Formats: sequence, C-alpha cells, structure tokens
Amino acid sequence: MKYELFDFQKSTVDGLLKKMDSMQRSYASDGSVSAVSLTAPTGAGKTVIAAAIAEGLFYSNDTYAGDDHAVILWLSDSPSLNEQTMKRFDAASDLLTGATVMEAIGPDFAKSHIKLMPGHIYFLNRQLLSAKGKLANASEGGRTFYDVLTDTISDKDIHLYLFIDEAHRGLGKDATKESTNKTIYAKLIDGQDGVNPSMPCVVGISATPERFNAAMQGRKNRDMKASVDVPVSAVRNSGLIKDTIELRTPKKAADTKHQDLTQACVKLAASSKAWKDYCTDYGILPVVMPLMVVQVEDKVTEDTLTSLCAHIHKVLPWLDISDCFANVFGEHEDIVTPAGKIPYVSPEDVAERTEIRVLFAKDAVSTGWDCPRAEVIYSRRKRSDPIYIAQLIGRMIRTPLARRIDLVEELNTVACYLPEYDAVTVDSVVQKLKEDNVAVATTSILKNPADVSFFGNAKKKIEQKLEKKYQQSSTGTAAPTLTVPTDTPSVTILEAPATHQSAQETVAGTEFAVNTEGEGFYVSDIEDVTETEEELTAALERIPKANSEGIKTSFERIITRRVRHDKPNHFLDLWDCVDVITSDIDIDYDTASQIDEDFYNNVEGEIKRHPGDYKRAYMDISNTTVIVKRIDPLTGEEFEDREELVQNHADRLVSYYRRAVSVFAGASDLVKYFINRRKNDEFDSDVEAISRISAVGACIEIIQALEVWAENKTNELLSIYGPQRYAVSEENKGKWDRIEGNTKPYIERNLNIQASITRQNKDYDAYPKHIISDEDGWAYLNLNELEKKVVRTELSRSLNVAWYRNQSRNLNASLAIPYMLNGEWENMYPDFIFFQKLNDGSIVPAIVDPHGDWLGDSVAKLQGYVTYLKDHPDMFGSVQVVADEKGGELRYLDLMLPTVQNAIEKFAGTSAKELFTGPLSKVYKVTAE
Repeated sequence: MKYELFDFQKSTVDGLLKKMDSMQRSYASDGSVSAVSLTAPTGAGKTVIAAAIAEGLFYSNDTYAGDDHAVILWLSDSPSLNEQTMKRFDAASDLLTGATVMEAIGPDFAKSHIKLMPGHIYFLNRQLLSAKGKLANASEGGRTFYDVLTDTISDKDIHLYLFIDEAHRGLGKDATKESTNKTIYAKLIDGQDGVNPSMPCVVGISATPERFNAAMQGRKNRDMKASVDVPVSAVRNSGLIKDTIELRTPKKAADTKHQDLTQACVKLAASSKAWKDYCTDYGILPVVMPLMVVQVEDKVTEDTLTSLCAHIHKVLPWLDISDCFANVFGEHEDIVTPAGKIPYVSPEDVAERTEIRVLFAKDAVSTGWDCPRAEVIYSRRKRSDPIYIAQLIGRMIRTPLARRIDLVEELNTVACYLPEYDAVTVDSVVQKLKEDNVAVATTSILKNPADVSFFGNAKKKIEQKLEKKYQQSSTGTAAPTLTVPTDTPSVTILEAPATHQSAQETVAGTEFAVNTEGEGFYVSDIEDVTETEEELTAALERIPKANSEGIKTSFERIITRRVRHDKPNHFLDLWDCVDVITSDIDIDYDTASQIDEDFYNNVEGEIKRHPGDYKRAYMDISNTTVIVKRIDPLTGEEFEDREELVQNHADRLVSYYRRAVSVFAGASDLVKYFINRRKNDEFDSDVEAISRISAVGACIEIIQALEVWAENKTNELLSIYGPQRYAVSEENKGKWDRIEGNTKPYIERNLNIQASITRQNKDYDAYPKHIISDEDGWAYLNLNELEKKVVRTELSRSLNVAWYRNQSRNLNASLAIPYMLNGEWENMYPDFIFFQKLNDGSIVPAIVDPHGDWLGDSVAKLQGYVTYLKDHPDMFGSVQVVADEKGGELRYLDLMLPTVQNAIEKFAGTSAKELFTGPLSKVYKVTAE
C-alpha cells in the first residue's frame, strides 16, 4: 500500500483474508459454497480496505501467505462506480495497476477470454448481463460470460472470489435456485442449471449488510460465515470522518428558504476563509476549497434555478459565475439560465474540480460518490425525502485531509440547512443516518445547533450592533446594517462592489459580471439588526467581564496530557521520527550514516546472537522441501521415500521479501540497503541476500531485539530534537504526537482555544459567562444536578469572572490528566475550569471537579491529579475535588495543599470516602437558587 493503514483497517483486512482462506479450503475439500459480509460504515475507507485485501490475497502480507491461484470478480450495478473503484485502487496500492492487474469487463469480453486468470481483478457491472446484454448472449464463437465463469470455476487451480460492491442493492429476498425469475445477482451467485455453476466464495461489502446477509442465509446449501465488522467507534476515532453534523431547521413553520440559503452562503464563506487561513499558516498544498451542495426537487424549474443562482451570487459576489457552478443531475446536460450557465459534471470529478464551489444535485448524487471538501448542504427536498438528504450527507462526511483538524474545530463539521423540515420531521433524517450506518455519534448530530465561539468574538459583535443602534437612534434613520452569525472564524462583511450588477438586473437578461479580483470571502447584503437595544445590553451582561486576550492567554498556558492506547510499532515510530526531523527540524540530518548503517550492523549482530533460530528460518525460506518417491513400474511397490531440499529461485522469494518489508513497517529502502551491502561487502548472490533479510523478518527472536533497538533509537532522537517540537509542521504533528505518546504514557501539549467545539445543542440549558458562547452570550450545556450546583456556587464568587466546561474528547481544547488503573493508563477530564481575576488584573485558572460517586477508581484519579500537579505546581490557583454524600452535604479536597497531596500519595485504601470524610476535607457550601 502507498500509505499506512489505520489499525482498524489492518485488523479488518486480516480478518477477511482469514475468512476467505477458510471459505476456499472448504470449497476445495468438499465443494461447500459460502458467503461472508464486510460491514464497513460510511467513512471507514471501504475502497482502501478492499485494495489492501486484494494486495494481501495476491502478494501476501505480514499475516497472510498469499494465494497464487486467487482471482477476484468485482461486481457492482454501476460502470462509473467500477471506474471510480479502479482509480482508487490504483491510487492506494503500489501493486494493483490497471495495466497489469485490473481489467474492466466489456461487452465483448467472452470473445477474448477463456477463463478469469489468477492475480487479476475483473470489474463487472450487472447491466452487461441483462437479457439484452452481449455478455449474457452468445457472441462470436458461441461463448457467453457464463461460459467464462464455468471454465474458471471448473479449474481446480483457480480460486475465484466474487466481491459484491454496495451489497445491499440488487439482491432479492428469496432468490434461491428454484426462483423462476432470477435476478442477475442470483444467476451469478446460485448458478443456472446447465449454464454455470454456483459461485464458490462470495464477499458482500456494504455499510448496511442486513439485506445481503438475509439473502445469503435464505439460499440453500450456502454457508453464511460470521461477518467481518469495522467498529464504528474506531472509524470515529480515526479522524477519517467529520466530527459533527448540523441539521438546521426553522424555529417555526414559515417559508425560510431564502434566509436559510443566505446562511448557507455565509457558512461557505466562513469555511472558505478558515481553510485558506489554515492551509496557508501550515503550508498545506493544495489549499482545501470547500463546496456547497444545493439539493433541489426532482422537477426543479428554470425559474427556481435562476433565482437560486441570483441569490447565491448576490450574497457571495466573489464567486466566479463563469465556472464556480455545476450540476450532477441525471439528465447529464448543461443548464443555461438567465443567471448563467450551470454545466453538467460527472460526480466522480467534482472533488478534483476545485473551481466548482456550488454544486446542484437532486437525490443522493450517486452511489459511491464522495466529496470530502463538501461542507455545506442547502436542501429544498420535502419532508417526505429524508432518505435522499441522509444519503447525501453520508457522501460528505469524509475529512478533506483524511485526518481531524485538531487546531480548528470548525473544520470538522458538515452543516445542513433544511428549510422544509421542522424539529419533529428532522428526526426522520437522523433515523435514516443511523440506518445507513454513518459513523458519526448520535450525540454529534445536532438538530438544534447554536453557533458558538470564543466570547471575544461575541462581545465584539454585540458592541458593534449596539453602536449601530445608537447611530440609528441619533439620526432617526435605519441605516443598512450587515451581520453574520458568530461562526469561527469571522467573515468580512462588505457592501457588494460597484463593479457587480444587481441580481435583478442579471435576471432581466444579462449574465453576472465575473469577479476577477481574487477571493475576499466577504458576504454582501445580509440583514438588518433585529435585536432591540435592551436585548443587546442583556446579552452583553452575559459575556464574561474580563479581557478576552487575558482569558485566552490563561487558557492556552494550561498543559494537557493525553494518554494514547495505540499499540506502538517501534519501527514505524523510528522511520516517521526520522522523516519529520529531516523535513521540518534538521534538513542536514544524515540518514545514511545514522540509520542505514546502524540498521545493518544491528541486524548482523542479532543474527550472530541467535544462530540457531536464524538458521531454522533461513532454511525454511531459502529452500523448498520436495518429497521423492521411487516406485517399481511393474508392481507399483514403493521402495524409497525421502525428502530433498531445493533452493528457491529469486522470483520465488518475492513473497518472503514483501513480508520482511512489512515486518519492518514498509521500510523497503532499508531492506534494499541491507541486501546491497551483503552483495557488495560479502559477495552474496541475489538469492542469498534476499533470503538472509527474509529469514530475519521471519525470526521472532531477532525482530524482538530489533524492536528494542528501534525504540531506543527513537528515544535518543526525541531527547535531541524534542525541544524543537515547535518547528514540526501542523501536517506532521499527528505523527510526532503518536511517536511521543508511544515513548511516554501520554502526549503533552498546551490547550488551544481555537480547537474548542463551535457548535452546541440549544436543547440544553443556557448558561452565562462561559468563554465559549453564542452571539447572545449563552452557552448551551447538559449538566447534572451536582454540576449545576457547583456552577451556580462558583459564579456567585466575585473572583470568578468566566468559566469553561471541559470537553471529554481528545481535542486540543480538552484538559486531560492521566491516571493508572489496574496497570493501564487512562484519561480523566476535570469538569470545570474557572477563571479568577485578581486585584492586579491578572487571570488565574482554577479547577473545580464535582463527582457524585468517589468510589471505584477515585483513588487512582486523585493520585493522577497529584502527579500532574507536582509536575506543574504553578498551573492552577486552586484545584477542588468535590464529592456528594448521596444528597447530603458536599465536601471537597484542595489538591494544591501539600498535606493533602502527601496523604493521597500514601493512601493505601480502595475507597476515597475516608479521605472525603476525614480531617483534610472541607465543607463545600452551595449557593441557594
């Protein structure tokens, strides 16, 4: 593969290859036919997983020996989907190329093919096997595709696997051999009497495999294996999909189509600016160009399209009307309106055509299509169409850079504007997303989202609105006022430039003027200020009474420690560490002398330390055991039976070589260096050198020793270059964090206010003075009764001018403190950080952490607190851990006190109740409501 798979993808590949091997063995043994499903939730990287499966099947990997007889028939119901899959296989794999391995089956395939050949993937779309299709009817020579299948399956030296892409489609519920009206899928799977035999091994791939599983279980004599399931939680944690889906609906029943389209345009402008700033700041090329999808009804009129184009261009005059609009309608036609041309574009080309910023679609665009840069949806579909909206959202949840953007939470969101839905009917969209197995947590699908940001932004906007109100009051006129929701980052709001024609003039018969002045991402002609002066003043009172920069500085001084649970690959850590150092920190670092030579010497040293183990591995790899039997030709009597060792040819060693490269985490350059050194210095032949490193890769004792070397080398590099981690590019920070996290029990970094969540749920209670709030000064949080008491009490204290509800997520805006429980490191997240303003004007953070039950793991958590605070004694002014005595009085421990810290460190009990009821604790007095 051209890049490293996630752990969940690797385990999925290994699991399915084992199932396929078992299926093939059963078929070879007694003719048993079988099926298995691969459940890959939307966003799991299904195509990448499938490519890795094909690579492992044909060429082996570190857990599977490969199958020289294997061939894959890849079936879908769409030629464009097959073409897209072939492109993605080619992009993901070093070995699966269209020139040598992959072939699309065309109408005349049966003319030139007797059998499907091992080591190949053949892509078939079911339409070619229709009653009128050439493949199903006798071509020149009297052969059909079913004849090709028959000859393939009948050959015992060919192992055929049928992969069904999007396996929930096209399968009849009761398609058995006795069905009179067989589907095309059933003809392939079940076979046809006198035409083609049953398919030996069937693999169905789908996000929702229930229909496939039911169809397979309903077939006679086909063994249904336990499915291989990609864990939804693993996909969520991978960063491959966006964190949050916003479903925005009108507060009350009303025609809000234009208002919602306006806000969708505002969102596109904000997203465009955020991505441009982020990519520019961190040197990421090409810059991500966000896309807005405008989903219209099936029978949309030209007048509607004209109105939509006019409104979009009015709000976003920087869009270049000459090429920024496109459509993916099923008619496959360009659309010409008085507002300009909306050309047709093939769905699979949208992601790469970055000049397209507004895409018009009808239903779900296309099965298998996805466009990670699509971040905004404006849908005119009716309440009866939740399936189309949900499917479209599912096509848009992948992250543009295939990783979470930890530093700017806004860039991990999909915003969907649904003017035809309300709070009740939007549940149908949520339900459909669940059914489609979209790997976004239900709690991250916001049906009533509130736009929130750092309070400094909200404060500035409220003050600007108040100033405009004062101006209107003094002049007696309502001057036009332009506002924008408090999305992060802010978008510049300007009047439309004079060079642009009005929307009305454009619709009258002339096209929009083309904006060639560059992208300013400004928004034109939004709306007037709707709040009263009293409402704005009240909102300002809810904003923290503190300098926003002082709060920001205090917040970003806090150090978080995040525990990692990944199983470390010390080879991968070392190679990545070297890559980051040479690209970002020390371009003069000499890898040839520092790593290549060290690797070679350590391998040779370990061979000498484990001579017996190495010799056994070398003999297994360099030779093949051949059984020789000698039989009397007349009597048939066997008079000699012995074994001989035959040296393997270099070509035979390819699979062993690839396995060695995989063991060393893909470091083919190091493996080649070793081979060349052996040939040049020790005069080994190709076979000898390849066998030597392949045997090393197969000798567990040597690999374990080399892992220790790699770990020590990584620690050495971290001790040298760790102080310069600030120079690591944002793109490589994920690698660096992983490396550090694998050498320590945690990753340590400063909090970042920009990484805080920018969407909250308005269904929760509203609270003032939170440092993340909406433009009315409210934060919407889900607190339990004890947490509510603590917030009420702390906000009543004069020193506390602001507060923060800590996020229990692995973000740069989450304070995590590690603790050890049962020999394993875990994360805990203190509930609240309060910001106290002292007499000298300085801001000091303080933790207040309430828990209703301090039994169980509470002692371990308290000890984790103490370890953290001793390492960072000046981080907080106070740290109060509050316990609830089952509805009685509240008591707390002040963890900043040395006496309390010492008592916790020495505490040998299993329950912390003794500490909270002992003399070191104090009563926490709750402020009455």
